[in-house]
Amino acid sequence: MDKPSSGLSRRGFMGSVGAGGLAVGASLMGHSGRATAASAIDVSKVTTPVTSVQALPNAYYLTNVRFETGFVEEKRPWLDAPVISRTRTELKTVCVTNGAITEILEAKSAVPPDAAVYDAQGQLMLPTFRDMHIHLDKTFYGGPWEATLPTQHGRADRVAQEQELLPKLLPVAEERTAAMIRLMHSQGTTVCRSHCNVDPVSKLGNLEHLKASLARFKDTLDSRIIIFPQHGLLASDSVGLMREALKSGGVSFVGGVDPTSFDHAMEKSVDTTVQLAIDFNAGIDIHIHEPRATAIPAFNRFMDHVEKNKQLQGNVTFSHAYSLAELSKDELKDIAARMKALDITLASAVPLGKGAMPLREVHEAGVKVICGTDSVMDWWNSFGNCDILQKAQEIARLQYPSTEYDISRTLGYATGFVTPLNDKGEQAWPKAGDEASFNLLPASCSAEAVARLPVRNAVFHKGRLVYGAVPKAV
Repeated sequence: MDKPSSGLSRRGFMGSVGAGGLAVGASLMGHSGRATAASAIDVSKVTTPVTSVQALPNAYYLTNVRFETGFVEEKRPWLDAPVISRTRTELKTVCVTNGAITEILEAKSAVPPDAAVYDAQGQLMLPTFRDMHIHLDKTFYGGPWEATLPTQHGRADRVAQEQELLPKLLPVAEERTAAMIRLMHSQGTTVCRSHCNVDPVSKLGNLEHLKASLARFKDTLDSRIIIFPQHGLLASDSVGLMREALKSGGVSFVGGVDPTSFDHAMEKSVDTTVQLAIDFNAGIDIHIHEPRATAIPAFNRFMDHVEKNKQLQGNVTFSHAYSLAELSKDELKDIAARMKALDITLASAVPLGKGAMPLREVHEAGVKVICGTDSVMDWWNSFGNCDILQKAQEIARLQYPSTEYDISRTLGYATGFVTPLNDKGEQAWPKAGDEASFNLLPASCSAEAVARLPVRNAVFHKGRLVYGAVPKAV
């Protein structure tokens, strides 16, 4: 950690990249500053982002890239000890070759005279964002606006509505998924795990369309598929369909949902899910929204299986797991310790309005925590914008002090805990040899990026620019 140094202030930095910053694609959501009647807008055109971006060569240099290099400690008269007050940064030149960062040079370093050179204009480089729990196969996004409908019988009504909607949406499923992927790109995300319905209504239709959409974006998005029996594995008699889906290839995880409240047979539901995963050498990602009385026994049964089947260790995820918020500190400590020992991951969409999920406590207990934006503008949820950085901000606001250091640490929830600085303030990313998947943002540091959610002006995946633009250096 360093003492204060004279550097560009946040205000000065933001001013320096204002009107002269990077060129960006068209507005994704069609905001104009003026309310317009929905009936007067062709929403399908407004909500579908630009499909082409600036092409870059296989080898190029980016100049004036802002790197975090350490935390700055300062003494304040009302505090007994120095505190981290800001983040030190430096401008660097980055060489990208064949999808990797191959050199990191000082800002004034000469580059080959015939090289392609682009100017990052002092913007901050952050690792690519990762949306690790999203449903790309079903959405209203990319089509006319529809809010969720009220229910009389809770989740049963949502399932009934879904059973009615799925056949109608299959013809537009690929384009809706493509619209969401472009939205993800605009938010800086180039890695995702998507759940995909497998059910008696759509059968494998959603899966076929999702695979086709992901194939279109294979050069700009790293993705894995979780097949998801949304209407209950046993309750909807979907075991056979799940086997067909796994046999079709391209599936990484067996999904599931609430083995007690959906399937009404916790042990059989869990055992069947595990057997599917073992039979097809797949992982498991189980949605459990249930209260502690039924959720904790289900977690423990899954963990019993993982203990017996070593191939599942490191390949099982508990999604949502709201019941963890109901546990005492000692109970949470015990279950987190077991999850860590078995290398089980916790996935969260950071729910608001419920008991705060103890994500910080679970992460600090050594459990891998991943985040996702879940459903985006569908019949389950009217909200969603594919912004995983916003999820990091929500965690920061719910669970961390609003200090430079603490806010900077929450960036990891959006990046798979790849951060420019490690917890000791040492420069950790990027290094020569790293994959060239990153974002350029008008922010002075990670903490400011989380706090202010700046536009992602340029989004790179394995060296390829997938959203935005960078000007040529002059």
